[in-house]
Amino acid sequence: MNEHVQQAIIGIIVFAALVSVVKRMMPKWSRACQQSVAQWLDREGRSKGLRQIGQWLMPAQGSGGGCGSGCNTCGSCETGPEAHAKAENQTATKPLEFRRNP
Repeated sequence: MNEHVQQAIIGIIVFAALVSVVKRMMPKWSRACQQSVAQWLDREGRSKGLRQIGQWLMPAQGSGGGCGSGCNTCGSCETGPEAHAKAENQTATKPLEFRRNP
């Protein structure tokens, strides 16, 4: 019995690590999968418990904005095309020059 409990705990840890890696490496795909599972659980005719789990699993709606996203709908961020041109000019570097020591 003790060996089965140990294997179950290891399985849970490995599964949690896998979910974490998938969310980090493929965020759009994992969000779409999470949303489809949540919608499947939150259908009419399902038990109250399954519907609550589906509502809990539903990913939060992102605002899609924020400083650095490029939207500049609030007018407080410098994210327009002129800001990008300004940033490119500031980060422009000179090419490397290799010189021989005498």
